[in-house]
Amino acid sequence: MAITLVLADDVVAELTDRAKRQQLSIEQLAARILTEAAASSETVMPREAVARIQATPPNPAQIRPAAASLADLLNGASGDPGFDLESWRRQWSVAEAELRAMTRANEVAEGRGR
Repeated sequence: MAITLVLADDVVAELTDRAKRQQLSIEQLAARILTEAAASSETVMPREAVARIQATPPNPAQIRPAAASLADLLNGASGDPGFDLESWRRQWSVAEAELRAMTRANEVAEGRGR
């Protein structure tokens, strides 16, 4: 069976590099990755995913040195000029009221409510 995948250029570049290192065609590598993923029924916990990512050798082409201090940028960032705090608070109050009503309805339906 043949399928066509459309991938971002940086993903294709990474797959191409990995395929060369493993002496495979990019198609063979993609098929292997997809086959392993489909066969794996394990649930990956976030810590396991992080460990796998950390174990992956870095691709120097994808590393960009910092151009500025993140702390300085965050401290100097102004809020979203289109954000209306009062409107957001009203919307949040409506959402909370809906959640409370659903909780009460569920409790009544389950025989736990009054």
